[in-house]
Amino acid sequence: MAAKKKVAKKRKPRVAARKASKKAAKARRAKPARKKVAKKAAAVPPAVAELDERIALLRNNLRDLTEQAAASSGASNEELMSNRITEQEARLLLLIKQRDQLARRG
Repeated sequence: MAAKKKVAKKRKPRVAARKASKKAAKARRAKPARKKVAKKAAAVPPAVAELDERIALLRNNLRDLTEQAAASSGASNEELMSNRITEQEARLLLLIKQRDQLARRG
């Protein structure tokens, strides 16, 4: 029986060492990813980031308008929704052009 207890004692440090090495490996893998994200976020100029936010809002608006148009019926509603969608699409294209110009400069 004494031999079995010694074997058990020898295994525990190995398991602890494996767990520690797994944690260290995870930490090493996680650190470079964080650095890349920080560098990428710092590389975007504030004006471009603002345009990206506005573009995202317009895309959400277009999605909502399209859903509303699909749900509603009637000629007057369809024409009104079509006009609103066309207007939002024009704004979206303008913002995308502005963003592309700023991205080329920066």
